[in-house]
Amino acid sequence: MTIVIKTNQVHVHAALESTFEYVSDLSRHPEWNGGLKMEAIEPSSIAVGKEYASYGVVAAQKDRPNTVRVSHYEPPYKFGFVSKDPDFGEVSHVFTFSAQDEDVFITRAMTVEMNPVMAFIFQLFIYPLIGGPSMNRSMAALKVKLEEKI
Repeated sequence: MTIVIKTNQVHVHAALESTFEYVSDLSRHPEWNGGLKMEAIEPSSIAVGKEYASYGVVAAQKDRPNTVRVSHYEPPYKFGFVSKDPDFGEVSHVFTFSAQDEDVFITRAMTVEMNPVMAFIFQLFIYPLIGGPSMNRSMAALKVKLEEKI
């Protein structure tokens, strides 16, 4: 199996704590990820292990189901979740937050494990044409949302 890691970064003019709080609230991810629906499976505080039902858009497929589980919760520096995708299996998303003066630098790392042939296709075609542009749009929308809150 091959591990593929893709990262996206954004610099926002916002406070570290409020930035972390906003990103770690998975129920708010639809605000900056077009077409996404996210519902907590059980009402509880955000913590490692909390699960959500997610429905998103991948290419032309709408309402693609995923089960999402919080995997990292280390306020205000690290938040992550694992989505169980019907085609790609478990896909990890980890956000790290670094304060820079009165701004925050956010890095999002997506990690997925797949067979070598699929990894080649993913890196050559799928990510550049679909995944990368989608991640860039969501990170740009996240920046707008966070900076609106100032």
